Amino acid sequence: MPRVVVLTVLCSTAAVAQASGDEWSTFPSLPPAEAAPPTSGPEAVPKPAHAPDAKPAAASEAPAPGKVDPARSRVEERIGAAKRKASEEAKVISSEERYLPGSEPHSPSTTGNAFSAKSNLRVSPGVVGIGLLHVGSADIGRRGLVRFSVTGEYMSLSDFPVLKAQNIRSAGTFAASFVPLEWLETYVGYSASANTNSASSPNLIQALGDITFGAKASRRWAKGLSAGLDLRLLTFSGVGNQGIDRWAVGFSPELVTTYDVREAAQSVPLRLHANLGLALDGTGNLVRNRELNAVEEFALGVNKYNRFSLGLAAEAPLPWVTPFLEYGLALPLGVAGGALVGPDRKRYPVGQVMAQTIGLGLKLTAVKDLTLMAAVDFGLSQRVGLGVPATQPFNFLLGAAFNIDPYQRGETKVVEVTREREVGKPQVEPPKTGKVSGKVVDRATQKPIPGVIVAMAGAGLPPVASDADSGAFLTHELPSGPVRLVAHKDGYKESSHEVMLEAGKTAAVELALESEARRASFEVSVTAKKKPVPASVAFVGPAQHQGAVSGSGEPLKAELPAGRYVVNVTSEGHLAQTREVQVTEGAKMPLAFELVPEPAKKLVVVKENRIEILQQVHFATAKATLMADSHSLLQQVVDAIVKNGIKKIRIEGHTDNRGGKSRNQKLSEDRARSVADYLISQGIDASRVETGGFGDTRPIAPNLTARGRELNRRVEFLILER
Repeated sequence: MPRVVVLTVLCSTAAVAQASGDEWSTFPSLPPAEAAPPTSGPEAVPKPAHAPDAKPAAASEAPAPGKVDPARSRVEERIGAAKRKASEEAKVISSEERYLPGSEPHSPSTTGNAFSAKSNLRVSPGVVGIGLLHVGSADIGRRGLVRFSVTGEYMSLSDFPVLKAQNIRSAGTFAASFVPLEWLETYVGYSASANTNSASSPNLIQALGDITFGAKASRRWAKGLSAGLDLRLLTFSGVGNQGIDRWAVGFSPELVTTYDVREAAQSVPLRLHANLGLALDGTGNLVRNRELNAVEEFALGVNKYNRFSLGLAAEAPLPWVTPFLEYGLALPLGVAGGALVGPDRKRYPVGQVMAQTIGLGLKLTAVKDLTLMAAVDFGLSQRVGLGVPATQPFNFLLGAAFNIDPYQRGETKVVEVTREREVGKPQVEPPKTGKVSGKVVDRATQKPIPGVIVAMAGAGLPPVASDADSGAFLTHELPSGPVRLVAHKDGYKESSHEVMLEAGKTAAVELALESEARRASFEVSVTAKKKPVPASVAFVGPAQHQGAVSGSGEPLKAELPAGRYVVNVTSEGHLAQTREVQVTEGAKMPLAFELVPEPAKKLVVVKENRIEILQQVHFATAKATLMADSHSLLQQVVDAIVKNGIKKIRIEGHTDNRGGKSRNQKLSEDRARSVADYLISQGIDASRVETGGFGDTRPIAPNLTARGRELNRRVEFLILER
């Protein structure tokens, strides 16, 4: 009983101390409903029996009934503030992880990608070198990556490669590939095989330690097209021992090409590959003391002939898997009589025994950095011939490839978290905006382009620029729905791309810009009597341009697209000149014109359909040689063509009736051609000039007098097009 009284006193004392609001107390503050002890009921704390009626001095300062205790009020305010803060704390309602463009993982999973996404393609080595299983690729992927692959093979078949024989074969190949430069791949492969056949002795034959070294150089030549040269050094271990002196070597050069159809049609996920080359094989020297039978040749892979090789393949890089189809052919070279002896001692044409296979396979790309492969090869050869390893009717292959980045390029991951503060009842309002994250690359080289201005058409927001290193960009928040991006930069054609933006998400795009042709630079100077004169200059060609030069000697400078131009120069008081030039991209073309003053008396008049000359064109007697005194006359003809914008003329030659008909006909044609040649030498384009001769068939005066014959010996200029 005394223990109960003491416990009761202690509890009462603690309650009084708690209610006093002393801030030094180490007890946690309780809400008002819990701070005051109950005054009635079973849980009320009883007043100690020995407590005196008189209150101690500290208790005498307690507020009178009906008044508020300031200390208690402060506690209650802090508790209320804590509750309000907890209720207003922001809650995470969604989050999204993404990589900044240009820092993506080197070998991401393709799961969930779009049907036509370029990242669906997985670059991995096959049996040796980057490509599919047997066909190499000219697209060697990103520089600096190391790729490993392991491929296993298995086949079990009866009556192969000879009748009444049970054959089981298994093989494995380990390959490694490294791309030290953007255009170079180096690789190595190690293979081993074991073959058990009931018709061989011993039944088990193993081939261990065949090593392949290779280097592939390729580059992108056109839109979607890559091509290059693949060189392989083949080494084959000796039969029955591992001594270097018993090894054999081979060499295989191949042309490799790859065409990505997606570059021309983005919605068609298809890539095509082709390999063409020679295989110089030394395995025929591995066994010299006896002739091998068909089983031994197959088990050891011994081939006595060099071969012409062809490989064709197609693959479809889809989001989850990449199905592919391969075809391979190896045609033996130098086969005597074009036929080989089979195990049954009959001769068979090379076309029936040469190696031909077609393969079907899948690449699974659901795991980051890891590509799983499964395929089956079907043999198309009809017969078995000694000297060429038999082609197995089918062969199952399983493999895996793994990519690593030894340089560890940084991956920048951004986590976007959407939060919402809870006010009253939780109400999650769906987002209404999103962003576009992208990268701008050169369409031809696929290299990033820095400083590209990307505008959001119709959004009323300022444009953004692509990053100086990676070519990446990120737009402002945009309303969900279709968004049109317009990208432009000097030296590139403007590109427009539409994106369907989902609310609360960041859409990823790649913008490919096509470079504009570099302009050619013209510098035109105009002089007369070796002194600068003011003149007007007109360029007619792929682009039209008008300019002027002053008399100060400063040349006219103009930048125009490359191509063929006609340059016309006119100056008051001088005869106009013209010149045709061909200029290439980025070239500099200096042009100098030396003008001739206009004569006091004009000898050329332009009528509706002809150019009339008031003086005869003079030739050497009975010849087509143009006399020098006619040069000034023909310069006035050039002036008339330029100033009147005449596009095409016809020059006709005529003679008198002296001499034979055929001689006069030829003379008239030659004289018209001689005048045309002079006009062309003065800058008139040859395509603007036609010629013809009529001999003495069109006289304009009787040939009875010397004056009449002189008038008939003439040259006429007809206007065909203005």
